[in-house]
Amino acid sequence: MMSLSRKAMLGHPDQFAINSAHAVAFHRGLGNPLYPSSSTPMTKYLDEGRLQAYSRVAYSKPNFAIVANGANHLELMKWVGEFFTEVENSPPSDIPSPGKEATKYYGGEERIAHDSGNAMVIAFPGSGSNTGGAYKPESQVLAALLGGQSNIKWASGFSLLSKATAAYPQAHIRTEHHTYSDAGLLTVSMSGNANQIREASQEVVKTLKRVAAGNVSKEEVKKAVAAAKFKALESGQNISTGIELTGTGLIQGGKPFQIDELGKSIDGVTEDQVKKAAKSLLEGKATVSAVGDLYILPFAEELDLNV
Repeated sequence: MMSLSRKAMLGHPDQFAINSAHAVAFHRGLGNPLYPSSSTPMTKYLDEGRLQAYSRVAYSKPNFAIVANGANHLELMKWVGEFFTEVENSPPSDIPSPGKEATKYYGGEERIAHDSGNAMVIAFPGSGSNTGGAYKPESQVLAALLGGQSNIKWASGFSLLSKATAAYPQAHIRTEHHTYSDAGLLTVSMSGNANQIREASQEVVKTLKRVAAGNVSKEEVKKAVAAAKFKALESGQNISTGIELTGTGLIQGGKPFQIDELGKSIDGVTEDQVKKAAKSLLEGKATVSAVGDLYILPFAEELDLNV
């Protein structure tokens, strides 16, 4: 299964670029690839002793939470009491504990030659979950403001990037905000024709500079706040997502996920906060991953980005 997933990713340069961007941005932890390359020495780590040691760390009380929806509380407590009696109160001190340190953003650049297509990702540090201490709702609003991919079929869209890159229809652009427990990654992904990606990437940076300079209307920011709030609430109302966010919040800081708090925090984002967020991203280190025809796809330096 892992081999098939790896081959599927290799056939999709856009996924390859997102995978690369995470590795460049975070190094370890969130940067570890979901689908390692065939040359990754995995077998040396997959023996009985190592798996047993890892389970002792992963299933110690500080590292996991049990969250249920629609379950009978007494029945749940009964089964938890029966099957989790031998759980250790703290991770064993003689075994390294993965994920003990807070996630750190690094930034940088990676270029990967690929003959099956072209993709490029320009990324910046984003916001963690609202259950942790790294929550920045303005990052989600900025992602909605930039946009790129239209929600209306056969229409170019009305977001800033939709309009800024309308002259490059063979470069498919979308902005996403990847939210994790204590970190996030705001990504602008481009895929398609290499020459058009090159031109469109210039417009992406120009648009971000425009936001940082405050050259966006109050109405555009208001629409972005509404879009970001809708997307966050839509995701949070999903039962599996809500359970996952609650569990993550309990593990990270003892705070369960509250969907009403999420909506209020996004509603409170101001134009000035969005402007400062964009300015901060441009002044800091970007993450740039290019996959495809490296003769054409630009370097970060050519885009006036710090890496």
